[in-house]
Amino acid sequence: MSERSMPRPGAQGGISLVEVMVGMAVGLLASLVIFKSFSSSESFRRNVSGAADSIQNAAVVGARLNLMIEEGGAGLVQGRNVWSCLLKVNRGGSTLLPASTLPAPFENFPKSVRVLPVGIQNGSTGSDTLLVIAGNSASSNRDIPFDSTGTSLTVTNPNGIGLRDDGQTATDLLLAVPQDVPEGPGDCQIVQVAADYSGGKPVADISLGLNVMPAAAKVVSPASYTVIPLNQGEASYGALQSTASSPSAFHLGREALPTFSLVSVNSNNELVEYDLLKRRPLQSFGENILLLKARYGVDNGKAGGIPNDDVVDEWISPGESGWSITELMSGNASVQQRVDQIKAIRIGLIVRTSQSQSTDAKSSTLVLFQDLAESRQVTVKLASTEQRFGYQVFDWVIPLRNMKSTPK
Repeated sequence: MSERSMPRPGAQGGISLVEVMVGMAVGLLASLVIFKSFSSSESFRRNVSGAADSIQNAAVVGARLNLMIEEGGAGLVQGRNVWSCLLKVNRGGSTLLPASTLPAPFENFPKSVRVLPVGIQNGSTGSDTLLVIAGNSASSNRDIPFDSTGTSLTVTNPNGIGLRDDGQTATDLLLAVPQDVPEGPGDCQIVQVAADYSGGKPVADISLGLNVMPAAAKVVSPASYTVIPLNQGEASYGALQSTASSPSAFHLGREALPTFSLVSVNSNNELVEYDLLKRRPLQSFGENILLLKARYGVDNGKAGGIPNDDVVDEWISPGESGWSITELMSGNASVQQRVDQIKAIRIGLIVRTSQSQSTDAKSSTLVLFQDLAESRQVTVKLASTEQRFGYQVFDWVIPLRNMKSTPK
């Protein structure tokens, strides 16, 4: 074969530097797009989940507050000289109320607590503190006059004291309230039925529409008298300190059931409940709470309303004259009429997300009770560090189910 007929080798193939640079640029651009999409997706997920968590948290808190506040005043609203009576409680030889100290965040709440269905302590720029007092008895709202030696109560047959199933140990609490106090409420005391006190078989009480335990098994007539011993054990609430001024007894129910609670937000942004009778430790039932505020719904006939028609005429701040916790627990007789006009509590709650959020529309100012007069609104200015979080503002009304009676 001649040299001219031999095939020539083809040109060498490959990737040029320009092509490599173009490929790297495309890959880098694709990576940036992917990471940006992932970041945006994660930010959106965090914002959505943060809002969902806030709503769920508010639902839990709202349910707990509703159950507690709606019962405010239960067992006491038909009594006389109850509101603003000075609450005295001893147990096991120690004085529980008036208290020597109260734990944070309640250290500034009055140590001498007077009976109110619901009270609000103004927290100024911080969270308000709620006081809720309620009995838990099937014989609610009916006081029973008694004579006493201090260690026992002598009463006419009060179907309703010692309410429990046949055979149970008595743990019932009673609130003894003096009635002959023309200048204002006196000192009221919690005492406890003796553990060995034995009731009879349940009997029908037409006025209550249910079966209740009579005062004692031997009682057969409403005109009969019986003696109810008080618990004098080491862990008991002790003897009745005073039998003056014609006291009456209000049945509060089994020891664990009545409510004597303070509620507020602590330094960890937790909503906490403190039991004034120290039957259980400080309990948290809400987290990431930035602020809790409350207003009294008052049936006072103002703003064009009709007084005492069970319709809220005004939403009043606890910082206003005549409605501070100090004035409502002053012990003056005039306070009782004012307390009876409280028909509802309005709650304003700001809930914060647990994690910071990325958003172009950061909240710098939050407002509670926006439909009220400016003096009754609450405006919160968020610092730059606080603006990194997401916030939900909640506002709802809780009616007081036990305050429907005409004021006395």
